[in-house]
Formats: sequence, structure tokens, C-alpha cells
Amino acid sequence: MKHQTIGLFAQPLVRLQMNVNGIAEFFDSEIKSENGRVNKGGDMGDESLIHYHNDHNVFRLYDQLADLESEILKGANFVYRNVMNFDSELGITNAWFNECAIGGSQFMHNHCNAVLCGTLYLRTDEKTFIQFQNPFGISETVCNLTDLPNTKRDNPYGYHFHFPQVTCVVENGVCLFWPSYIKHGYYNNQTPGRLSLSFNLMPRSFSGLYNPYFSS
Repeated sequence: MKHQTIGLFAQPLVRLQMNVNGIAEFFDSEIKSENGRVNKGGDMGDESLIHYHNDHNVFRLYDQLADLESEILKGANFVYRNVMNFDSELGITNAWFNECAIGGSQFMHNHCNAVLCGTLYLRTDEKTFIQFQNPFGISETVCNLTDLPNTKRDNPYGYHFHFPQVTCVVENGVCLFWPSYIKHGYYNNQTPGRLSLSFNLMPRSFSGLYNPYFSS
């Protein structure tokens, strides 16, 4: 049937390539070797996943990461200002490392204290992926009546509106940015020692009204 379809309210997922030479080795020798300041299992008790300094900003703790911080901020402000069309300058509110063993999972979640989130991948293989959940069509405050679409059948027009989530394969040096309210996660990790650096970003001021909290 002849028709016209418009995708409403598209959400950006921006992929940039960054220089991560030596970062995984620095993590192994300087951060992983420290005792304390780790959160095993995140919020779900899965000890296959360990967060390092997830209540701090690693860029304030390790001067050796200064060049990486500059590169991330440059990329984040490009995304926020040139892709999403905001005027404000972003700063990093907090940043932390994530290491996941085979079989570990990160449940679907989103981030507070942020308008933009990102993850930089440091140790990956061909099996490393992340998933993003469609923020529309699912209410978290009322009952949901669902008639599940057939995600195994190709749409005859090439549309992708029927997918409740999207899977992205990632490699070393890939940095992904997305709006903070979008839920994301992964399951049954099959990458040995999967390693990433995640971070939250906020405008340094909101129309001059107040200043956000930045971890020290």
C-alpha cells in the first residue's frame, strides 16, 4: 500500500573512536591492584561484574588519565552541541571502570546526575555488545498490555519500529554517547575480562540558575 512513514522523536546514539593505548594496562597495574573502592556485582549482586570507583570520578583520582579526560570531554561536547544542538558546555560528574568476567551481566538501567552518558571500551572481542531499550511504549507506572511484535520476521519496508531494544557490537577504542534516560545493559558476557570506562556528563550551569554537583 502506498504510504509515507515518519520516525518520530529519534534518540541519538553517537559512536566516536578514541585513543586508548595503554589505558587497559594502566587499569591492571594501578587501579585493579588497589584494595577497596570497588563495588562487586553492581546493584544486583552479580560478582562477575565489578565497578571500580563508581562513586567517584577517576579523572580526579589519577592524573595519568588527564589526556583521556580531555579527549572524552571534546567528544562529549561535540555530541551535545553539534549533534543534539545544545549551547551549554558539559563537564564530567563522575567516571568509573567496569570489569566483567565471562557469564556476567549488567541489568537494564539508566543514570542520574547526568544529561548525557557514555562508555569507552578498553578490552573487547568479537562477542562484546551492549543493548539499548526503546524508551517509548513501555510505562513504568501503570500496567502494560503487550502484543509482542514479530522481531524474527523482516519488515517488508525495511522499518525497525518493532524492535523493543537494539544491540550494538563494540570494539576497543569505541566510545558511545547517549541521553542519560535511555536504559542500557548486557547479559551473559562472553568476553574474558571485558573492560570499559563509563561516565556521566552535566552542563556546568543551567541558564545560570544553579551549578550541578561534580564528584571530586
